[in-house]
Amino acid sequence: MMMNTCLIEKRCIPCEGNVPPLDSKIVQELLNELGKGWIVTGQGHLQKIYGFKDFMGPMSYANKIAVLAEAEAHHPDITIAWGRCQVDIWTHKINGLTENDFILARKIEALYDKT
Repeated sequence: MMMNTCLIEKRCIPCEGNVPPLDSKIVQELLNELGKGWIVTGQGHLQKIYGFKDFMGPMSYANKIAVLAEAEAHHPDITIAWGRCQVDIWTHKINGLTENDFILARKIEALYDKT
């Protein structure tokens, strides 16, 4: 399986909706590779909650994610609250997970490592 560094070096490829979601075994392998607290929710979305010590921290982080999401043409759901930024990622066209979701998650993680 690919390494995290490979994920971060890849680019998201727009999904036309004609691909099946990743099977659960591959999802688990990629999730294990991603690590750092990412989970798969009951809805089948990748999710992570990032902690901060104020309100502006998560707001600033969400804005950085927005710039990244536009560059990758893959857009997560982002929820901001005092002291936290929740990120939910899935491929909307297939209502499931693709490699793109893990690529984006890895890049979002790299942004957080820089904060």
